[in-house]
Amino acid sequence: MQGSASDALKLTHAEKRRLAWCAGAGFFLSPGAWLLQVIVSETISAQTCDTTVPLDSPGVAHMHAWLWAISIVALLISFVCAALALRGFIFLHKKHRRMKERTKDSELKEEPPREEEEISRKRFIALCSALIGCGFVVGIVFTILAEVFLVSCSQWH
Repeated sequence: MQGSASDALKLTHAEKRRLAWCAGAGFFLSPGAWLLQVIVSETISAQTCDTTVPLDSPGVAHMHAWLWAISIVALLISFVCAALALRGFIFLHKKHRRMKERTKDSELKEEPPREEEEISRKRFIALCSALIGCGFVVGIVFTILAEVFLVSCSQWH
């Protein structure tokens, strides 16, 4: 009976795969969304604004719509990725807590089981992924605020 309780706390192959996708979303997709937002926005601004002579308005009539659309898409992608990374961390945190309770109830206090060590490592990775994902959501919000407060064809954009 103890073996079935221990098996219930182990991570299945599907859970490991799902956690890898969640961590990857926080580590790579959220920063990637911010990077693409910056690259595409700067490219559009550079192509539509003359840098030698300041213009009263951009060279393309719908430049602001493009910049806002890119920013909203990047924010949505980054928010979803950060939420996935946070979901993976919360899942592992709950799993770790259940495992700690099981270890406290049993007599295996002298050495933590291998599953507990694996979950602790994965939980650390999930925490890093969630922090990175949330950090880039904040970065995108600040990039959007720069679009709000700066003139599109100014020297600072």
